[in-house]
Amino acid sequence: MAVNYRSLVPGGFYSSNPFDRSVPVSIRCNNPGAINGAPWEKKYPGYVDTVETTPGNKTTIFEAPEYGVAVWWELLRRYAAAGATTVGDIINRYGGGQDYSAYVQFVTRKTGLGPRTKVPLDDDDILLPFGKAMFHYEAGRPTPLKDEQIAYGLKLGRAKGDEQAAGPPPAVMTTENRTPSEAPTPPAPPPPTDTADLTLDTREGVEAIQSTLIAGGYLDPPVDGAYGPVTKWALTKFAERNGLEFSGQITARLKTTLMEAKPLPLTPGNDLAGKIVRAMQANKYWIARHPDCVNIVYIEGMNPDGSINDNRNNVFNDLRLVFRVKEGGVPGIVGKWEATTEPSRKWTLTPMNPDGAFHIKFGQYKAWIRGWYHTHEALRQAGEIEGYRDPHKTFKRDFNYPVRGSEFGVHHHWGYDLPHDEMGGSSAGCLVGRSTSGHREFMSIVLEDARYRANPAYRFMAAIMPAGDLQPDA
Repeated sequence: MAVNYRSLVPGGFYSSNPFDRSVPVSIRCNNPGAINGAPWEKKYPGYVDTVETTPGNKTTIFEAPEYGVAVWWELLRRYAAAGATTVGDIINRYGGGQDYSAYVQFVTRKTGLGPRTKVPLDDDDILLPFGKAMFHYEAGRPTPLKDEQIAYGLKLGRAKGDEQAAGPPPAVMTTENRTPSEAPTPPAPPPPTDTADLTLDTREGVEAIQSTLIAGGYLDPPVDGAYGPVTKWALTKFAERNGLEFSGQITARLKTTLMEAKPLPLTPGNDLAGKIVRAMQANKYWIARHPDCVNIVYIEGMNPDGSINDNRNNVFNDLRLVFRVKEGGVPGIVGKWEATTEPSRKWTLTPMNPDGAFHIKFGQYKAWIRGWYHTHEALRQAGEIEGYRDPHKTFKRDFNYPVRGSEFGVHHHWGYDLPHDEMGGSSAGCLVGRSTSGHREFMSIVLEDARYRANPAYRFMAAIMPAGDLQPDA
């Protein structure tokens, strides 16, 4: 049963689920402050789950926005205990080290408070307008919450989540409108096909076969109904793996085997490759499981040794890596290099696009083909990706400015051997490996992929994830 979110937006619309990208994350998740997930939040009433939306972590989902306000108050209390009590200190702490000067200016302009004004956690005359201004900035629009809703959330925060101590909620917070407490789930896959559907003679038949091969880890999604060289390669390997010969015909035995097919084995360990695989599985990303194929992954804010860094801007502090699933199902890294997934300081402050520098959205995209970038071999963008503009030059993804398209020119290329802590003009939002030798090694590995060898026009897939998606040692 689909989650019934009670997220308020102007016009009386209620967001149906946390994956509805047409609604700002702070509204669709009932989390006015767009607070990242943390273990302590689970102790508060109204906690539902988290959804991946922010760099390095996930945004918490609450049953109703008043619960989100309560946790926002508790976060401010924790900031105050650490010495961050002024408007400027609170917002800069919120940014985790990023440049939040535009955020501070917005809030001071909306409230009349100065950057050095203390924000007392027991004074709603200051806290209420301060919260409304922050919630406005996070949503990119005025908060749809009424003052009494915010005030109740503050009261609930001061009561440490004790709803009885906080007293009755405002009338607008009705039980029937609350989000169920079970975690939201993406749509379920379609049911298994009938053997009669498994044929190469119709588009629908090819799609049915492709669905099985995708589920098995042989063929990249999405289905397209085209029986091309990569689908043929995947079907041939499937038949070989199951002790069958494939001569271009779907025999009765092959149909039965396709219907009964199980995915290729995948047994991630506790090494870096295993952590990456588990993170990809948690994000519902597809993984190539055949040992003749590779998986391209970028991890934002991670060093080559697998440690997490502070993800400062203008630094090659992201990780580009390639792994394959070996016979037996154990994933292993075959190459890793210093990289960046973000635009440099130069292109952030003087963007090529007047709407701001491009930041790719975390996700998995099948969008690149072999080609050339200026003087060297690269993977060039040839398909649709998603991202965000940074019009306020904050060096971060601005979720209020989402974009989608196939002509951003986001390529996988080299970074001209620039210093680790100076990206120069190497990236305006591309996926860049710092060293020339490392990039050549990267290209030599990915071009050995069996899918590319089957079809030189093969479109490569890559996943981009925050380091926070990887779990610590089990």
